[in-house]
Amino acid sequence: MIEFYQLEQLVMVAKMKTLSKAAETLSISQPGLTKSIQRLEKDLGMQLFSRKKNKITLNDNGWLAVELAQKTLDQREKMIQTLQSYEYSKHTIHIGSSAPAPIWELKDIFKEIYPNMNINDTLDSNEDVLINGLKNSEFSIIVLTHPINDENCYCVQLFDEHLYLSIPPAHPFALFKEITFDDINGESVLLLSNIGYWKEICLKMIPQSHLLIQEDASVFDEITRASALPIFKSNLTIARENEEKNRVVIPVKDKEASATYYAIYLKGNESMFKFLKNRF
Repeated sequence: MIEFYQLEQLVMVAKMKTLSKAAETLSISQPGLTKSIQRLEKDLGMQLFSRKKNKITLNDNGWLAVELAQKTLDQREKMIQTLQSYEYSKHTIHIGSSAPAPIWELKDIFKEIYPNMNINDTLDSNEDVLINGLKNSEFSIIVLTHPINDENCYCVQLFDEHLYLSIPPAHPFALFKEITFDDINGESVLLLSNIGYWKEICLKMIPQSHLLIQEDASVFDEITRASALPIFKSNLTIARENEEKNRVVIPVKDKEASATYYAIYLKGNESMFKFLKNRF
């Protein structure tokens, strides 16, 4: 019976060109590799190598065998990864979202409903990555700012998020009852890097602004406290954080400053996530 290790050895011989180099790479003796190759030829009932004095080379059978062996090894690896991913998915909920707020909300809910499961998350503003990841079972559930038309998926409306501009009371904008992106465009604005969808909105709507993008949230908070730079908050971040007495928040009235989130999951996971329809 042909073993996987024999196929691996055959592929390595083709890659390294000589038995000695292949044996060294595989950390086995050259005589051991030679016997293994000879046993493979016997099991297949054909010669895979042309043998000359002190040299062997793959013949036509051998090169075809190498090609098929590599495909078999790749398929085995794919099978292992698929099985491992399936086993992992039974114990883990992986959330993929285009914005941070849905991750916060869903993680809190899932920890309450499924206390024994691992909850992981990925923030990515690329919708194709999220949708393909859902279909490939990389994500258990994803969140976008719109539903999708797919017969294999359920879409559940979650909640809305609306942007506010946060500024010190002495800032000229503090007199505004509401503000637009046009008003803000051209101003220096402090911005967190890892905000997904909202970063794309800022780049689109205030292209002339100097965006001071910070990777570190603690550094962002320190700069916010020590400066008069405008920052963006939302109804959801305001609700989760302590009130800042030295700042006022003004709603941004453009339609682009509001987002409605939709949870999307495969119909095969309906039993796990159907409670969301009544939760929001």
